[in-house]
Amino acid sequence: MRIVVSGYYGFGNVGDEAVLAAMLGAIRARLPAARLTVLSANPAQTRRLHNVHSIPRTGAGVIRALAGADLFLSGGGSLIQDVTSARSALYYLGLLALAGFLSRRTMIFAQGIGPVRRRWIRRLARLVLNRVQLITVRDEDSVRAVMELGVRRPAHLVADPVFALDPAPEEHVREYVRRAGGGPRIGVALRPWGDDAYVASVIEALRAVGSAIGGTVIMFAFHPERDLRLSRAAAEALGAQMAADLPPRETMAAIGTVDVLVGVRLHALICAVAMGVPPVGLSYDPKVDGLFRRIGVGYLLPVTGLQPGPLQQAIQSAWNAREEIRPRLVQLGKSLREDALRAADLAEALVSTAPR
Repeated sequence: MRIVVSGYYGFGNVGDEAVLAAMLGAIRARLPAARLTVLSANPAQTRRLHNVHSIPRTGAGVIRALAGADLFLSGGGSLIQDVTSARSALYYLGLLALAGFLSRRTMIFAQGIGPVRRRWIRRLARLVLNRVQLITVRDEDSVRAVMELGVRRPAHLVADPVFALDPAPEEHVREYVRRAGGGPRIGVALRPWGDDAYVASVIEALRAVGSAIGGTVIMFAFHPERDLRLSRAAAEALGAQMAADLPPRETMAAIGTVDVLVGVRLHALICAVAMGVPPVGLSYDPKVDGLFRRIGVGYLLPVTGLQPGPLQQAIQSAWNAREEIRPRLVQLGKSLREDALRAADLAEALVSTAPR
């Protein structure tokens, strides 16, 4: 059995690599004999990081991989959207359409769908998604987006694959934790946004909270190519520890050692929830709002127009309520893990019914 996996892989984004790690683990557990091929921007890196066969995400090799494949998986992440650019939606929809002709089965795997604003891309998405055999999405907003596109096939609500990612053993991050020092720990995951004016408010709020509780700040650069400059500048201003070179499972384990996580990265917040760490989200995208609506726990502020006072209050409140919040998050994490694994269950059922 051959399975081809496509997504935003090989670009150095820890969140997307965590999605891939979780997907591969779940598929391998259910279909151990399957031969997996991942389309990647950096196949050598993908092979090294995930121990999987990988080829470039463009070129003739893609056609050869898709031809006769038993299953093509598109996901997870936010692939079919045109907010960042039209190219993303065009690439992933084009690949899905090609797989529909060349492969036996196609599936949307726990994706976040939308927003799709351009009329011609909406028409293309409707055409392509109506020919996909199975659609699973990670949030309610994506369920609505699929319906609003006019897709006749129902979208199954699951959860982001990262909720099913197993953290690395504690000893893998023991030295990292030792360097971070003792006492309270506040994790932070920043990203460039607009003119980055919000970062000054983050720094001021963290200084105030750190002074109040004697805490240590740890900066997680989830996409170093984009986040590292900003994260390093904030770390220097705060005298914080930097974490920019950890693989996905080690990143999750390291996030599990902090007491509160302030995140402007969706998958940093998901890792926090999965590890029982109270999240303070700074919303830059509807997907972050969707996460907080689903979990009903934590604190959420808009990144646009962010002021240090409300953020300081949110971090302090998360710290004060951490013992109350953590058990609720642990139970939520278990439930969301089951939801995330359901996508792999549905994939297994789909290939078991495929004609040979």
